[in-house]
Amino acid sequence: MAEHENITERNLDRLNEFLQLELEGAGLAQNIPSGAHLFHGSHADSAFTATNLRLATKILLGMSLGYVDEAPLIMVFEYKPGEHTVIDLSTTSLKHRAQELLENIQDQSHQEVKEKISGLLAA
Repeated sequence: MAEHENITERNLDRLNEFLQLELEGAGLAQNIPSGAHLFHGSHADSAFTATNLRLATKILLGMSLGYVDEAPLIMVFEYKPGEHTVIDLSTTSLKHRAQELLENIQDQSHQEVKEKISGLLAA
């Protein structure tokens, strides 16, 4: 639970920094679609960035499974101290790969059940 609270606090701190940058005229918000899930990353903190990428992946999976509404996944990434860019994490190719993964799992599960039923019928 403490790790979750820590990442939440860190994300809230980054959101506060982002909002302050926007108030100062950074102009990053114009590159963020309305309703997007917003994640933060930094060149100086790969563990923080990786944790947020894992969170984004879980949301992408939820969208693929249909229990999370479709929305853009966006990362505000600090690539140098004080320098930020907006990265789209929900490109069509990523969504397609997630869908392929789910279809492969479904096909494997179907095959396993089919083999179990065949084994029971042969006995």
